[in-house]
Amino acid sequence: MLRQKNLRSTGLLTVLSAYGLLYLWFIITSFIPAPEGNWISSTVPFEPSWDRHFIAIRLMFVLFLPGYFVAWKNEGVAGVIFILWWVVMWGMDLLVMAPSGPEGGGGMAIAMGLPVFVLGILFLVNSKKGRASHPQH
Repeated sequence: MLRQKNLRSTGLLTVLSAYGLLYLWFIITSFIPAPEGNWISSTVPFEPSWDRHFIAIRLMFVLFLPGYFVAWKNEGVAGVIFILWWVVMWGMDLLVMAPSGPEGGGGMAIAMGLPVFVLGILFLVNSKKGRASHPQH
């Protein structure tokens, strides 16, 4: 049974790592000026900025990182962190992005964060199964 749990954990951690790498790429490209435009913004030329949108996006990445590192040690805690992260993502999207209108990207953060929410639920379920298969004496 321990082998099966490790395989599930490895799969979840692999998917989380892939998401984390894409998220890191998103953050890195938000700092690179592009005269022809950038895929993260409709502004041409793209100039990195510290407006409230990009500050919020970068802060959400800073909040994602602890969950990523905790996931390697404690799936249950990581699951809670990722679910809370998605709740904060909703708040950021509704309070920071949506008031700017369509050009603010309202709704995109919620959609892009959905995989982390799903992973959070799966980490919680996986941690509960692990505890159930290894009862305390």
